[in-house]
Amino acid sequence: DGAIIGMYGLETAGENAMELRRMYVAPSWRRKGIARQMLAHAEDECRRRGVSRLELSTSELQQAALHLYRQAGFVMQSEEVADQSSNKTIGQGIRRFQFAKAL
Repeated sequence: DGAIIGMYGLETAGENAMELRRMYVAPSWRRKGIARQMLAHAEDECRRRGVSRLELSTSELQQAALHLYRQAGFVMQSEEVADQSSNKTIGQGIRRFQFAKAL
């Protein structure tokens, strides 16, 4: 019916890398493979642009996302506990994980 059920953003993250930002699927559409399709689309778009690395971050609160990214071949690069809120962190004291995947 034309409703938007998911979204994500791609942002330049260096000379040959992009960052996946704010991937979201509407609650009633979750667990149907939509996020996996969106992630594959993001990877394809990076390849189309000649980018060979996709980076992302997520928090300990997003267990389904952690599982998805690991299954998709992303490798954890680092983890940290946010000491303050920012546009990339949910809040203070939340554990965040940075992942990357060579494309």
